[in-house]
Amino acid sequence: MKKKKKQNRQRILIIAIGVIILVSILSVTLNEDKKASSFSSLVKDSVLNISKVVLYPFRFVINKVEDYNNLADIREKYQELLSSTDRISSLEAENIELRKQIDALKDELNITYTINDYEFLNATVISRNIAYWYNTITIDKGSFNGIKKDMVVVNSQGLIGKIVSVSTFTSDVRLLTTGDTANKISVRITDGITSVNGLISGYDYGTNTLTAEGISNTERVNAGDYVYTSGLGGIYPSGILIGFVREINTDEYDLAKIINVEPVCDFNDINYVAVLKRKENNDD
Repeated sequence: MKKKKKQNRQRILIIAIGVIILVSILSVTLNEDKKASSFSSLVKDSVLNISKVVLYPFRFVINKVEDYNNLADIREKYQELLSSTDRISSLEAENIELRKQIDALKDELNITYTINDYEFLNATVISRNIAYWYNTITIDKGSFNGIKKDMVVVNSQGLIGKIVSVSTFTSDVRLLTTGDTANKISVRITDGITSVNGLISGYDYGTNTLTAEGISNTERVNAGDYVYTSGLGGIYPSGILIGFVREINTDEYDLAKIINVEPVCDFNDINYVAVLKRKENNDD
């Protein structure tokens, strides 16, 4: 019994000694790790501080170079802006001079309005009588929208016709292709350099061409010449494209030219148009 107790005491003592040794080893290890960590931190901080000191001049120079490049870009853009401003002033001066020339030409040629004196009111074709296919169309704008009789109607290609009757919300447009011989339009035929005046007097359904008359046989006209409204007569402003000269003939007396003009508009396919409204009448 005593021997057994003695063995138990020895075991407890051995376990206690083992625990003490283990704790001592752990303590020493932890102290060493702390020392190593402190040394590593010291080295790391030293390297970082040295790198900051060494790299500072380089970073300073790099930043100054970037600032200089940015300043150069700003100066270049500023010079471009100055050039643009000068160009705008030059264009304004040219515009004023061109406007004076246009006004002088309008006075000389007795032209009341040009296309630049108008704004565009878009409209949609809502009706077209098959029996009078080449005479009139009906659009979805009327007096409520400021539409008035004799206002000119165009599409993206050229001249369509003019307003002949107006209701509150719709209007009728007489087309260039109408059979009404009283529907004459003063035109200017030009090759871009020289020009002659004439009158659109009708439409040939066989050839699908407009007929231009009133041109002396001595005047020079060529196939392919442009045909524009001349602005004479007070209804159609000058400068609206009508078509191109397709064929040139002479009357029975060989004194005047009869010109077949191919319209730029497809009068069989009209869906969207624009009505020209004089700018000074915007508040009417």
